[in-house]
Amino acid sequence: MDYRKFTELQIDALREVGNIGAGNAATALSQMIQKRIDMSVPEAAILPLEEMIQKIGNEEDMVVAVIIRVFGDAPGNMVFLLTMNSAHELLKMLLDEESEGDLTEMQISALQEIGNILTGAYINSIVKLTGMMLVSSVPAISVDMLYSLMTTAFIESGQFDEYIMSIEAKFIMGKKNIKGYFFYIPKPGSLEKLIQTLGLA
Repeated sequence: MDYRKFTELQIDALREVGNIGAGNAATALSQMIQKRIDMSVPEAAILPLEEMIQKIGNEEDMVVAVIIRVFGDAPGNMVFLLTMNSAHELLKMLLDEESEGDLTEMQISALQEIGNILTGAYINSIVKLTGMMLVSSVPAISVDMLYSLMTTAFIESGQFDEYIMSIEAKFIMGKKNIKGYFFYIPKPGSLEKLIQTLGLA
């Protein structure tokens, strides 16, 4: 996909889709933990893979990601990614207990369920907004170095477009800020289909 072929209006529309998805995810998280969750204005971007990795952190940083395959009218991967610090903060918020060091099996399971709910809310918002048919798979969770996870777990043998739609969102509860990243890694043609359904083709 040649990113430059999209107009600024089309790019803004894709960003707005992402913003709405992140907002619905914040609402879902609030309902899950039964506490008020606010969200800062999401920072949306459509960038090449290498630039996206640099935006998140260092290549060898350990991260946690929940990955869901999306099938239907605009197939690809939907990913919810947290740095280890953010993962521990989210676990503290969810389980109301201290969290540090290596993740336990129970903590990984909890993060997988959170990621499933958040990405599900994100995908459902796209469906409601566009009327597209999108079906998600069972979630998979991975704990790995940032570069390895982004290049191997997400980009599968060149099936996906070079560019990634990213939404960086800060979930806020009281004085706690948790930064999470949503990624939509499209198969070729999927972003074009999204634009068409928005009437901007």
